[in-house]
Amino acid sequence: MSHSTIQRWLDAWGYQADGGLYFSSAEVHALHAYRKEVQELLNPEGLIHASAVFDVDGVPTVCFIEDDGTLAEDAIALDRIREKIWNQNLISVVLVVGEDNALAVPVNRQELQPELVKFSQASESGIYSQRDLQSGDVFRRHPAWFAPDERVDHDLLRNLRRMVEELVDVGIRKPDAQYLMAQVLFISYLECRNIIGDKYRAKHQIGRLGELVSAHDRTGITRLLTQLKEDFNGDFLESETGGYLLWNELQDEALTRLDQFLSRTDLETGQKSFWHYDFRFIPVELISGIYESFLSEEKSEVGAYYTPRNLANFVVDQAFINSENILEEYIYDGACGSGILLTTAYRRMLSFAESRQGSPLHFNERRKLLEEHIFGSDLNESACRVTVFSLYLSMLEGLQPADIAELQDNDNVKLPSLGEKNIVGGAKRGDFFSKDNPHASGHRFTLFLSNPPWVEPKKDQVLSSDHWANVQKIKIPRRQTAGAFMLRARECLAPNGQVCMILPVSILAAPTSKKFLKLWLDHYRLDKLINFGDLRKLLFSTAKSPGMVLTARPRPDVSIGQIPGEETFEYWVPKADISFAFGRLTLHGSDRNTLQTTALQQDQELLTTLFWGSERDVATITTLRLNGTLVDLIGRKGSCPARKGFHRKDSSIDDPVSTKPLRNMPFLNAKQLAVDGPILDQSLLSSFPEEIETAARLPDNLMAAFAGPKIIFTDGVSNTRQIRAAFSNKAFSFTSSIGVIGGSPSDEPLLRFVATYLHSNLAQYVLLLTAYQLNFDRERISLTDIKKLPFVHPDQHTDSVRAWEIVHAIADLTYQEDNQELLRQPFDMSKCNTLIMEYFGLTRAERSRVKEVTDNIAPYLQPGSVIGLATPLQKRPTNNQINGFTAALHNEFDVWRKKRGGIGDISITVSVDSQKQCGPLGIVRIEPAIRDKKEGDSKVVTASDSQLVNTLLTRLNQEGLLPLVLQRNLQLATDAVIRKGDVIYLVKPLLSRFWLRSEAYRDAKRIVRFILSSNTNREVWW
Repeated sequence: MSHSTIQRWLDAWGYQADGGLYFSSAEVHALHAYRKEVQELLNPEGLIHASAVFDVDGVPTVCFIEDDGTLAEDAIALDRIREKIWNQNLISVVLVVGEDNALAVPVNRQELQPELVKFSQASESGIYSQRDLQSGDVFRRHPAWFAPDERVDHDLLRNLRRMVEELVDVGIRKPDAQYLMAQVLFISYLECRNIIGDKYRAKHQIGRLGELVSAHDRTGITRLLTQLKEDFNGDFLESETGGYLLWNELQDEALTRLDQFLSRTDLETGQKSFWHYDFRFIPVELISGIYESFLSEEKSEVGAYYTPRNLANFVVDQAFINSENILEEYIYDGACGSGILLTTAYRRMLSFAESRQGSPLHFNERRKLLEEHIFGSDLNESACRVTVFSLYLSMLEGLQPADIAELQDNDNVKLPSLGEKNIVGGAKRGDFFSKDNPHASGHRFTLFLSNPPWVEPKKDQVLSSDHWANVQKIKIPRRQTAGAFMLRARECLAPNGQVCMILPVSILAAPTSKKFLKLWLDHYRLDKLINFGDLRKLLFSTAKSPGMVLTARPRPDVSIGQIPGEETFEYWVPKADISFAFGRLTLHGSDRNTLQTTALQQDQELLTTLFWGSERDVATITTLRLNGTLVDLIGRKGSCPARKGFHRKDSSIDDPVSTKPLRNMPFLNAKQLAVDGPILDQSLLSSFPEEIETAARLPDNLMAAFAGPKIIFTDGVSNTRQIRAAFSNKAFSFTSSIGVIGGSPSDEPLLRFVATYLHSNLAQYVLLLTAYQLNFDRERISLTDIKKLPFVHPDQHTDSVRAWEIVHAIADLTYQEDNQELLRQPFDMSKCNTLIMEYFGLTRAERSRVKEVTDNIAPYLQPGSVIGLATPLQKRPTNNQINGFTAALHNEFDVWRKKRGGIGDISITVSVDSQKQCGPLGIVRIEPAIRDKKEGDSKVVTASDSQLVNTLLTRLNQEGLLPLVLQRNLQLATDAVIRKGDVIYLVKPLLSRFWLRSEAYRDAKRIVRFILSSNTNREVWW
């Protein structure tokens, strides 16, 4: 088999040598996040022997293995290779290629059958092509290949937790069981990597852990642990109650189960698992991350959450992206946990140093880099031990000789005492806010890299962060510990330093954080804010708030509070898409915004609006609100003030009142409230509960609200993310779990109109783009959000007569609903939506945008699983969607032309791939219209023609107009604006979310800015 065979397949599938394809270790970039893993795959003397590896967005996705015909016929040999790749936790698909056939093999599960591909089937837009892998189409065909529960990290974590449960069942404390399993993990790593090899075992007369456990040799295990503790400067993991005594006390049944774990028996089923854990291939930061997740149940109580490996790599990328030399960075994590961020950063520095030097670093060079550049602290001493040991393993990884006994023969080789100087733990020295913390002050670090606790302490709980904030006279919103970390970090940073932190979105975006945001921006120059709100249930499934990553630099003391008007920052809003199934965090061009810092300081709502919206949406909502908001009607000074139902208890009330006035009135239980339209279903009412004998207060205005026409509502939202509100003119009572907007009988038509408005597409559109909690938190809507909805009273409307006509027309429709039988059909909002759009004066384009948001975005926010990633937003757009995008794009160009006093018109032509193509593309061609045509008579054409798309791509590539990093890379396609003379090209993936009207606004804005800054007639911008 010659090299030409693999190249023939790669050419047929359209893989580009300069677009993430690697043939040898030397080709992998020094700062590649997975450089060591890719080199391991490609190592000709290794155990996998991949011929090529292709990555997408920096994540190895597919590896190619040449086959002379024997591997495809030898299932056992192929499974051995799959097992090793599975342990790396990166590659999704293995392609075994021969002369005429290729086998596409899933990595995760042995029982899944490979797919045979004949060479005659291979094409640039066919199955397993570059476009197929980059677009994620392979996931749509084979979702079972990408099941996250089958990945090594999930599998290992599941068995670890099961093993802990079994140890607890035999009388071991849960923390002790967790530390014991951590010892098992790290010893397995040391043995598999030959760090404790034959020479070490012979020298110290110790055995292998697996053999000792199988033989129930408790004395031998104790001897092994004692020796490791001595050789690792006392930093080897052990519980607070003594790591060796635990092993001596283990019952035979527990040791038998541990033996099963080590021999890779699935502890839930009792059956031998297909793949064995192979710590030669499981990266050390993955072990650190797994251990951190392993402890997440306890850590979540103090607001600490597991940092996934792909997120850790992404964060380190952002931390180093502007560094002139990462080897000159001095890094500190003030809440290091089990050290996944520090371990990731250190491994990246090692890889960079070895790449630059052209050879592996010697032991002392590795030790010096570690001792001088990596620092951390944490309240949890045990977690710090994990950090220390993870760093030791990273330092020893890949050394020759590997056996630590051979290294120890050299008197100059000694492990550093990290636990004494670099990584400090405990309530005194490890507390970031303690004056005894040796790292938290002194302005000596160039990078503060951290995922601090997200805890919001209870009222009776006082933390060290509270004491620090009180001394500094700073009010932290909700006493969020992460906020204190954000400000305190200045004290440990050098003047040119930066922070790179994983934080809860709430600390900047929640309405209660407005003053804190202003204070923080006064002290820091924000460079980049990356909001992972749409990935909340995938990245931090147990966290109440989604996460974000920010990079910033402290302002000089003389510049605090002085923000230049021209200062800007990047606001990135990646969405949940199919790339997450491959372990990638993908950012598309349409997910990037540039904002003025002063604009954010004045209006934090921008962080919510620009997540799914554009500046055009900001303008629409702002214009609507200029005429008034619902607070004018339902606020304290309004004619229909909002309030809550009765409180059963109130600690400030010593003398509660009797509920006798309510007992003859029906009652609405908040738990039974189901709303499917603007009119309350009367069957939900029941008798007043006998057990409620008293209430805190029953003021006259509340009793009037119970008796009169009203709109009732709760904080929660429906499955379609609409307000749970309904009108009723029946008398009934309810507790404070339900809010009410009450009025007099004469207000009934207006209240019916408002109830219907709250269910309208327009209200849902505004709330989706302005309500923080609906987007990023507990999927609820507060009364404050409702009060901020646009509203103008009919009497103040510019066309008061028509406004009242609409109010009564909608009220009449709800009367019809009122009079229907109990088994009625869901309320038809179509007529009401049309009337409400007219009431608020929305243009045709604005109405289309509102419908687009409510139909295509609102139902699919925050998918809860990998399978849930395949939403309609990830599917091919319809011709109507493409035409809508094109019309909106033309309209935006027309607006820009008028703003700048231009003349003439444009022609827009869209060419799209056919339905049969993998990773289909659309190319938008924009050019001046024929001069003798009338204004507005532009050409808008959509054609389905794959050959035309491929011809255009080939021509653009041949003429040097496609940037090398972009060539058919769908994840970056929307980042490029390509100009040739008077023609502009946009290359866009054929996924619905890239053909929304909001994307037309962004694309038009980027194109105009590009043209205005252009100096030649042949350029590329992305």
